[in-house]
Amino acid sequence: MTFLFVREEDYTPPVWPEEPGKQQKQLHFDFQVPDVGAAVRYAESIGATKSKAQFGGEYFVTVFDPDGHPICFCAMGNE
Repeated sequence: MTFLFVREEDYTPPVWPEEPGKQQKQLHFDFQVPDVGAAVRYAESIGATKSKAQFGGEYFVTVFDPDGHPICFCAMGNE
């Protein structure tokens, strides 16, 4: 699998949860991980921020990458 990333000069970060009239998310990754807390801590250590809005209870946590895209770390076995 290959990903290509291109910087957009007039980039507007998405708003999540979505709001009418605001930029919607362009992508959303869900990663199954053996330890959600450890994954969140690692992501924060390299620039992610934890979303104030959380909807996954103990099963998943949403963070934002430095450009504002949401990423979820999901407990394994809870698809």
